[in-house]
Amino acid sequence: MVRKIVIVGGGCGGGTAAQFARKTDRTAEITVIERESYPQYSRCGLPYGISGIIPDLTNLIEAPEERMRKNRITLMLGTSVTSVDKEKKVVHLESPSKKIELPYDSLILATGAKASVPPIRGVFKEGGKPYELKQGVFVLRTIEDARGIQSLGYKGKRAVVIGAGLVGLEVAEALMIRGCKVTIVEYLSNCILAMVDDDMAQMMAEAIAKHGVKMFTEYEVIELLGDEKANGVVAKNRKTGEEREFYADLIVVATGQRGETDLAKQVGCSVGVTKQIVVDDRCLTCVPDVYAVGDCTEYPDLVIGKPYVSGLGTIAVKMAMVAGVNAAGGSDHLPKGFLITRATEPFGCQVAAVGPTLQQLELAGIKPVIGKVRSFTLPDYYPGRKEIYVKVLVHPDTGKILAAQIVGEERVHLRINAFAVAIQAGMTVDEMSKVETAYCPPAAPTIDPITIACEAAKLKLTRATHSP
Repeated sequence: MVRKIVIVGGGCGGGTAAQFARKTDRTAEITVIERESYPQYSRCGLPYGISGIIPDLTNLIEAPEERMRKNRITLMLGTSVTSVDKEKKVVHLESPSKKIELPYDSLILATGAKASVPPIRGVFKEGGKPYELKQGVFVLRTIEDARGIQSLGYKGKRAVVIGAGLVGLEVAEALMIRGCKVTIVEYLSNCILAMVDDDMAQMMAEAIAKHGVKMFTEYEVIELLGDEKANGVVAKNRKTGEEREFYADLIVVATGQRGETDLAKQVGCSVGVTKQIVVDDRCLTCVPDVYAVGDCTEYPDLVIGKPYVSGLGTIAVKMAMVAGVNAAGGSDHLPKGFLITRATEPFGCQVAAVGPTLQQLELAGIKPVIGKVRSFTLPDYYPGRKEIYVKVLVHPDTGKILAAQIVGEERVHLRINAFAVAIQAGMTVDEMSKVETAYCPPAAPTIDPITIACEAAKLKLTRATHSP
């Protein structure tokens, strides 16, 4: 009997799940349902499409329809799922031209996430559709969102970006490259605080300022100005209560995202403390033969064990590989938890991190020993060396590495991958300090900065252990 696999969502999670289901079962009928009109594309690449670094937004398409056809995967674009009958194992679909009932043996929910827009006065269009943004206001989740931003964000225009997380900074840089005068308004005390600690984030803040982009931290946007079209924001200083107006030709709301879980709830899937779909290490939900992957799910953090929503494409792909195999009758498992290895590179400043931030560790009851060093990417005598800051957070009792953060102009991302391997392997800071790293004057110094940071943490750990 031919197995029927239905996948809801054609992003990187759904597309990858389809490919790995096909590798596992060469005869299965695999159908991917996508409500957008584009096949799988890189959402992470959208800011670089806005800036023009990627010449055309359609260059971001990763799995063209022709490739899906060659793999005998049916792709239904511009199609929405209206409901699922889990008893009859039927998915109800609706396209502009017809309604369809599609039976399944295995169902994979890869519904992703949608932009989270705060209840700012005037952000939505009066008399429009529910949650329809006012003219001149954008989020960034789709190719069409990016096209809208491009249509207004050109040389000489004023742009306000609300939010200084990863997406906010990458969009701000893209608009700066296009010649806009950019202002960032951030609720927290610094940028990218969900990614790194404040001391490391400060280096990014300095890079932003060097590029002529103004950033106002600890400001809450309370209102959008303009009637038919937004032309600015009103923001209140959270410390002083002072209100300021920032005028703009376009406004981008980059205040996070929340998973698309409505369909999962209708099917009967459990949602957890993060309000996302709970899955096990097979990506299976509590409903038999229903799997879920990506931004709409929660899964434990490897270091502190608490449920976490990553929002990272890398994790969505890893989950999709497992779900695709299992939905097709194979057997695969996720690791016990994810490390949330992450990186960004706006404004010429590379930032990478792995594991929880200091605040997250302290909330979990762990006060880590910290080793932080300022070093260089190349030997002292070799031209072109750059500063690099490495911070490693270590368990005070076991000496195991819990997290790491690195900031610099170059050669940052591969170094954080070394820390990711160390944490997943359960290595102590002592063991990591003794790792033999490569040396070549044009590529790396004799003693690598990650080793120096581990030595600094090890010394602190030794002093703490032997103190009276």
